[in-house]
Amino acid sequence: MAFPSGSRRSLVPLLAVLALAGSACFGGSRSEVALPMPSPERADGSGTAVDAVRDSAPPARAKASAGSKANPGSRAKAPAAKGPAAKAPATTAPGATAPAPKAPAPKSPPPKAPSSGTVVSAPSAPSASGKRPTARPAPRVKVDSTALEFAVTARLAHEPLTRAIARRTRNSELAERAAWAVTREAGRLRMSPSLLAAVLLVENRQLDSAAVSSQGAIGLMQVMPIHAGSYGCESADLMNVDANICHGARILHLYLVRSRSVTVALKRYNGCVRGANTPRCYRYPVRVLATAARLRRDILANAKPADQRVRM
Repeated sequence: MAFPSGSRRSLVPLLAVLALAGSACFGGSRSEVALPMPSPERADGSGTAVDAVRDSAPPARAKASAGSKANPGSRAKAPAAKGPAAKAPATTAPGATAPAPKAPAPKSPPPKAPSSGTVVSAPSAPSASGKRPTARPAPRVKVDSTALEFAVTARLAHEPLTRAIARRTRNSELAERAAWAVTREAGRLRMSPSLLAAVLLVENRQLDSAAVSSQGAIGLMQVMPIHAGSYGCESADLMNVDANICHGARILHLYLVRSRSVTVALKRYNGCVRGANTPRCYRYPVRVLATAARLRRDILANAKPADQRVRM
């Protein structure tokens, strides 16, 4: 475009405005565009200012484009749509063909039935917690120790009790006679041999058949003279081992039948019910029961599995 030479000075501001408008169209901000200042025209009338404006336009566009990249907020991209609309499948155009559905996977062949010669055990069903049930231990069988003691006595007679009494008295000959008499009377009266032998050991541990207490009790089981000959024993001589144990066993059995418990029966045997005739008489049942438990343990040490099936 040709302009008259007299109007060059008036065209310089117009060209600057055009440069600003061009930079604004390319996305640059006004603060980032370097505005060319009009310079005075040369004397020869050449268009120096116009050339400066043309040369300065491309750097302004570069700066504007750089500013648009540096500032992501000026051209913010629309966020991708979320929700069910974003996952909706693309519809098929009217002219396009729909994709063919996939063929189902081939099923695995059913397991073969086992032959008649093999045995297949079904797996145990898991419990609600997901763990397989464990095998419970067999319940313990309760054994009556008194019945087991009778079974051992019936099989071995007085031998286990003889050894148990001999270890406590150091008199094997008298221990055998006493154990035989105790076993005989316990079998007749259906009493525990260990309980009757415990009364004998607490009353006369030295097995002195001629012993007499301060209250007048005589013999191994310390029987009072008023009971002599009253219970159907073969002899009324309380100094005799067999006769003394016979009287003492039948007196104790009578108290066991009439009393509410073994403790009360032992107190009555020792005279601790209506009075304290003997010192520490209330400790007497504890001593007798503790000695009986030890004697029973010694007797049951000779037991066998077959003795558990014997009934009283």
